[in-house]
Amino acid sequence: MILTGQLDSPFVRRVAIALHHYGLPFKRNVISAYDDFDALLALNPLGKVPALELEDGSVLADSTLILDYLDHLVGPEKALLPGVAALRAHLLRHMGIAIGVAEKAVEYRTETVRRPAGRIDRSRAERIQAQMAAALAWLETHTPDTGFLAGQRLTHADIASGVAVTFILNRNPEHLGNKDSFTRLRGHAARCEALDAFASAPFKEG
Repeated sequence: MILTGQLDSPFVRRVAIALHHYGLPFKRNVISAYDDFDALLALNPLGKVPALELEDGSVLADSTLILDYLDHLVGPEKALLPGVAALRAHLLRHMGIAIGVAEKAVEYRTETVRRPAGRIDRSRAERIQAQMAAALAWLETHTPDTGFLAGQRLTHADIASGVAVTFILNRNPEHLGNKDSFTRLRGHAARCEALDAFASAPFKEG
């Protein structure tokens, strides 16, 4: 398998972490979603990362769909999203908010960093900030002080939250306030980053 995208993308990174956790061999195709757009379009007609090329040459896009495939590949005993309905719903709810806040964090940078200063839509940027603030507050309330979201077992929801927080801390830490703010989220992200699977797919490569 070949994973396309850079690890500073929280969506590429969550796939890479799952691949390392599962012990599935894969290669990297490190191209930029912005600078290598034509090459990316040849792999994924949406021009987005991640893209995962399978052994038969077919390509899967969208991190959640890729992870669903990987879960089925390793089987229910190893899958990072349990099959028990109530626990699964709890984790899916958390994962949805975590993925959403990562999307908004990327959207915020697109609006405020990649767009020329004179064309920044300030009202849109403020709306994104409000969405992020509400989502981060929700995640903080629903994150445990110790362990992971389902006890001591890592799940896709933990990975989604961990990569989102790491992305924000490295790109726009002001969204998380000072070090005394969002202590549960910060602590949870630190526990995630200490795991081998996270260390094998570092946010800052090289």
